[in-house]
Amino acid sequence: MKKRISIGLIGTFVITIVYSGCKKNEYKNLDCGKLNATYNGTIKALINSNCTFSGCHGSGSSSGDYTTYNGIKTIADNGKLEDRVLIKKNMPSSGALSLDDRKKIKCWLESGSQNN
Repeated sequence: MKKRISIGLIGTFVITIVYSGCKKNEYKNLDCGKLNATYNGTIKALINSNCTFSGCHGSGSSSGDYTTYNGIKTIADNGKLEDRVLIKKNMPSSGALSLDDRKKIKCWLESGSQNN
């Protein structure tokens, strides 16, 4: 019985490692030069349509106001945007963004999260 449990735990561990490795490669060959991800041209619209509605991160929200550049810049700088949207994919609460949208955010973050 103990042997079966050990084998099951090892199998689960291996699957977790493999799955984690796949997630990390999601942005491996990303060519940000082709995406032209800017705050005003791309990111602002993504944030507004997925994050700033009532009860989430709208104007005056206690969980963060992302209706302004300064509001989103704060979580871009402290790593929460990348962690929650690109890595854990547990935000927005309605479900993970499409890979294309996540790539745009990744490129914007990598370019310094500029107000452009």
